[in-house]
Amino acid sequence: MQLFRRLQSWGEKVAHGHQSKAEIIKSLASSYNENLDEVGEAIASERQNYLLQIELLNERIGQLQQQLQGDLIEPVYGDFGFDINGKIANEIARTLFSDLRLALSVKGFQVKPDGVVDVGYGYSRSVHPKAIVEAISKHSETLAKKLGLFKITSVRKLEITDCILVCYRMEPAIKADEIKLMVGTPDEFINYVTSHPIRYRLIADPGVGKTPTTAVMISEILKAGCTRGNTGKGEKVPHTLVTVSYPGAVGSLKDSNYPLEHFLKYGDTTAAIKSFDDCLDDGNFRVKNPTFAAKFFQIWAWDELDNTLNSCSEPYAAGENLKKILKQFGHNNIGWIVSGQSVMTKQIPGFTNDDRSLFTEIIIGIPKIRHYLNTYGKGKNSESNLAKLTRNLDAIEEYIDQKNGLVTDDARLLRVALVVDSRSPKLYFLPNLDRVSFNYQETEETKRLARLAKSSGTIGNELETGGLKPYTASNSQMVSLPPKTTIGGSHQSGTSPHCPHCGSANLKLQNDDRYRCLGCKKRTVSNKIIWK
Repeated sequence: MQLFRRLQSWGEKVAHGHQSKAEIIKSLASSYNENLDEVGEAIASERQNYLLQIELLNERIGQLQQQLQGDLIEPVYGDFGFDINGKIANEIARTLFSDLRLALSVKGFQVKPDGVVDVGYGYSRSVHPKAIVEAISKHSETLAKKLGLFKITSVRKLEITDCILVCYRMEPAIKADEIKLMVGTPDEFINYVTSHPIRYRLIADPGVGKTPTTAVMISEILKAGCTRGNTGKGEKVPHTLVTVSYPGAVGSLKDSNYPLEHFLKYGDTTAAIKSFDDCLDDGNFRVKNPTFAAKFFQIWAWDELDNTLNSCSEPYAAGENLKKILKQFGHNNIGWIVSGQSVMTKQIPGFTNDDRSLFTEIIIGIPKIRHYLNTYGKGKNSESNLAKLTRNLDAIEEYIDQKNGLVTDDARLLRVALVVDSRSPKLYFLPNLDRVSFNYQETEETKRLARLAKSSGTIGNELETGGLKPYTASNSQMVSLPPKTTIGGSHQSGTSPHCPHCGSANLKLQNDDRYRCLGCKKRTVSNKIIWK
């Protein structure tokens, strides 16, 4: 038993030794495997580093080969010290590289007497210079905005050497004191309008300022008064009537606050077409009643004249009739201000280019002025004067762009117009809509006196003396005044007011002289109601 116990104890020791050795072997194997993984990772990392180095060396070799061939890898800047133009030249190269990956070498710059700075850039021989010029030209506006330049005026390749020339300005070419020699002030424009016959035609693209300019012109003409016979030097006519036709007044969403609403009588297409017949009736009445004509000057304002005539059943016949009216009644104290988009007078139905003499044309906006000069310029100007005017327009356009870049209120945008005077064309800056001011009480009294004179058939003492006699109950009973006219024409028996928004006839007249539609719930001033 002792021997067995000794053998058992020895077996346990042997088993314990085997277990310890097994654990040691396992630990060694695990450590060995871990070392193998680390060695493998180290080898892989080292291999990747070698590959990267080989790639960088290949890239560098490629760069060196490109440099040997005359290509640029990155921008090469000039050392110009603290010169601001040198810094801008370097910054142009830096921006082009970051935006377009276009590497250029700054060669130098030159400041010209007119303020333009020319910067020369070298370029890679493998890139065609035409492609570089096109890329910089397309990016020029963004580049100028980023660097705070006024304008990049040109980008071109010099013919005599491999150099790209980028030209820029820090400010407009024309100075404020020089602009006065080229363009008249808004006050000078107003002085021209009020001292010449009222026969103006405004030409401009949509949204450029035809309606605001018309409103300012009428406002200032009413203040200054019109002249006898619609001539520049005639005596002042005591009273002025204004009648406006705008076929888009009812349906337009743009002109919700139409500046000439107080004078608006024809606010839809049907009514606007009727305005031509009313103008003819007014002219015939003036021929038969010269005393009335001598006391009341009538201004007809046709907004969108070309569109109105095109809406007639026979546009050319209507245009011919209107042309006869303008020719026939021009000296019966009738004036007109029309507006449209087409430069060519023959685009107005019934008119020809020879009929331009019926108007003093006012062309608004640089693009429209250029189009006009290309169309009619040679007929009114010498070659030298036309070339000078064209050059001036380029400088004026830069000046306007810079000034309008500071404006936040669209109503205050600087606009220029060409007035085609019989002697020579004149450029003016236009007054803005803030200048409009109407004496509504005086205009209503003038309309009352005119209705009174037409209804009675004679001109009373109050008109002969040129004064405005107050409206009283006693003199109102002397004659039955016609009902107030509206957009759709005069209120006649059998007609009723209709809402211009939904067409409903279910209207209610309120105390403020506005109509409330019980259908769409909208309120409308009386002179925008349609009678039918």
